[in-house]
Amino acid sequence: MPKVNLYATFRDLAGKSQLEVPGATVEEVLANLVRAYPALKEELFEGEGLAERVSVFLEGRDVRYLQGLATPLSPEATLDLFPPVAGGGLAQTFGALPPWLLERYLEEWGGVKEGEGAYRLPGARVRFREVEPLRVGSLAIPQLQVEVEGEAAEAWFHRIAFAASRGGG
Repeated sequence: MPKVNLYATFRDLAGKSQLEVPGATVEEVLANLVRAYPALKEELFEGEGLAERVSVFLEGRDVRYLQGLATPLSPEATLDLFPPVAGGGLAQTFGALPPWLLERYLEEWGGVKEGEGAYRLPGARVRFREVEPLRVGSLAIPQLQVEVEGEAAEAWFHRIAFAASRGGG
């Protein structure tokens, strides 16, 4: 059954950060999620479509650039749902981005290590942790959950995402 990770206000509305929700497409999973947590409906949708302000990622890829709500899901799929962010935080799971490579990037950008999986950057804090690998047949792709918070979160998040797409994920 697909997993759904909820962030910020979505997590608050559902009272949980991760759920398993039945469905063969993004639309079916979101419909089942709204049935279980009706307060999410007005936050996720505008009319019959996904609200522009909401980000839905399938294995780190925005579903709008896949097949939208019709995007098919495997039973092992993971969706990440992000509400709009204004000076708050962003999170995403990156595939094939090893922790050592992210640490190298953060240090090159002037980041200061605050602990295991935690760095401080100008205007932001970055936390990361390894999560369950994505399994496709006998292939296991490492996954790294990255969260960025602070007033400069969006700029740093985009920089991390760009670096991951070039060198790690």
